[in-house]
Amino acid sequence: MLRSVTGRLRLLVAVALVVASATALALLSSGGDIPSVVRNPLSDFVQPGITVWWFVLGGPFRVAPSSASGIAFAAVANAVLWLAAIWVVVVLYGLVRRLTAFR
Repeated sequence: MLRSVTGRLRLLVAVALVVASATALALLSSGGDIPSVVRNPLSDFVQPGITVWWFVLGGPFRVAPSSASGIAFAAVANAVLWLAAIWVVVVLYGLVRRLTAFR
């Protein structure tokens, strides 16, 4: 029972990260006048995915994806990288908790 709940939670978090990344990338690539108070955190959030996109599909003189496929690729890459970062934090937390439980 608990295993299915954690699996569903992981899927929900993954989908939420993909949707949030795609939305942020679409807003940033729209070229609209977004205040820097909003633009800078959005840019920082999607930067890992943009970096992967740049290495795989982008190339020199291209700063961000503008096509739908580029945005989708960068959003998925961004979500995967953030999920990996969350996983590392959870594993380190479990390790520290286990190590301090023996004292």
